[in-house]
Amino acid sequence: MPKQLPQNIKQLLSEIGEKTVLFRLYLLTKNTKWEVYKNLNEIGCDIILFNNETSNKIKIEVKTRQRLYTTSRHRFFDFALTENEYNNAGFLIGYWYDKNYFFIVPTKELKATLSNNNKKYKLRIKYNVDSTLCDTSKKYLNRWNFIENELKTILNLCKNITQNINT
Repeated sequence: MPKQLPQNIKQLLSEIGEKTVLFRLYLLTKNTKWEVYKNLNEIGCDIILFNNETSNKIKIEVKTRQRLYTTSRHRFFDFALTENEYNNAGFLIGYWYDKNYFFIVPTKELKATLSNNNKKYKLRIKYNVDSTLCDTSKKYLNRWNFIENELKTILNLCKNITQNINT
């Protein structure tokens, strides 16, 4: 078995992950003033949540991993951001393709590491022999409420500012 998947298959998995997250975010925001966009021109993120009324943005970087085809014997893998992605995105959403698991992490909670003298920020996912998640890896599993809370916080701040201006 070759050590890595071909580049076109890696790219396909990446696109599947991004589009799956886009749809989940659409469902999360469909009855709100927020809209979901695939990022086409800003650096350091894949998806942007945008509020047309307030012009606020939440930037999200998506990383996809799979364990269906691997030579690794380790029972862990990482979702890692470059320094540029870390500095520009407010959230990392790690998508584990095989399990359809989403790990939602505010970027400020990622651990800084060095890889080939480059700073990386990562979330390590550990799992047991039976492929169930270790307790430490469950902390961010399906935590869509992190993003919901951020959406509400931004709107409340905007309301308070508007009220203060009008008084």
